[in-house]
Amino acid sequence: MTLKRLTLAPVTLAVALAALAATPNASASPRDTFLDELATLNIPLIGGTQDGTVSAGNHVCDQLRGGASVLDTMSAAEQMYQLAPGQGTLFVSAATTNLCPDFAAG
Repeated sequence: MTLKRLTLAPVTLAVALAALAATPNASASPRDTFLDELATLNIPLIGGTQDGTVSAGNHVCDQLRGGASVLDTMSAAEQMYQLAPGQGTLFVSAATTNLCPDFAAG
């Protein structure tokens, strides 16, 4: 990972967290909250479908639980899901916040 990407990662994460704080969260399901967060962050649906996107988010959680580093997972998400530079950070953040909060808290 380049120095520029490492430098931007904390800034991107801060923007994602600020967006989360501004997003109302009624009693929506983790799946719906995940999809809403991605929409707020202008991250496209993976494969053009909600189910594909949720599956990709769960895959990210599985990778992290399996021992992959967060930085490697962010980079892999950008490549695997053809996300724009920096969106891997946002995607992984949204996944850990909504789909695998056990990982985010741990």
